[in-house]
Amino acid sequence: MSGIEAVFFDCDGTLVDSEVICSRAYVAMFQEFGITLDLEEVFKRFKGVKLYEIIDIINEEHGVDLAKADLEPVYRAEVARLFDAELEVIAGANALLDAMTVPICVVSNGPVSKMQHSLGKLDMLHHFPEKLFSGYDIQRWKPDPALMFHAAKAMNVNVENCILVDDSSAGAQSGIDAGMEVFYFCADPHNKPIDHPKVTTFTDLAQLPELWKARGWDITR
Repeated sequence: MSGIEAVFFDCDGTLVDSEVICSRAYVAMFQEFGITLDLEEVFKRFKGVKLYEIIDIINEEHGVDLAKADLEPVYRAEVARLFDAELEVIAGANALLDAMTVPICVVSNGPVSKMQHSLGKLDMLHHFPEKLFSGYDIQRWKPDPALMFHAAKAMNVNVENCILVDDSSAGAQSGIDAGMEVFYFCADPHNKPIDHPKVTTFTDLAQLPELWKARGWDITR
């Protein structure tokens, strides 16, 4: 028996290996507008942070007022170009998705079109028919838990009976605040440690079935 009704997955850095790609696109976007940023610093600071918040932070730090409407198309185009050229699946993601026996969905700060592009390119989209939920749907982004409640309502499940798998501290916080069981994917040494009773830290997606079974959740075949 299992009390888990569904598993929510983040997309970038959890299912698809896109976090460095996204960071490179941020650097390229700001460079086009005359601001030079260090790639490693961008990666460490802005993992899991929504685009508009990043733009606000850089505007404030550099004393400029770059318009989101001007920057976003540059970022989206660069991400799409890099996705087509370099995007890869996170090790173990396909096997895990194939093994799931409860409903699953994706919850991301990125737009649905970005999820469709990345998951479609890697032939993973079939796992999530009509189950891609974005902060842009409701104009609220992680760490706000609203996205978790939005997805749970659409999935017709109780959010407190769901698991969130996410590789960012912002995502983990959204799950904590929604009352979910959070599995915090820390393959990246830059990840900020989280010590919370609702959070289990792990480093490889292949670990999840056994971690879940140890909690009495029989949700993979």
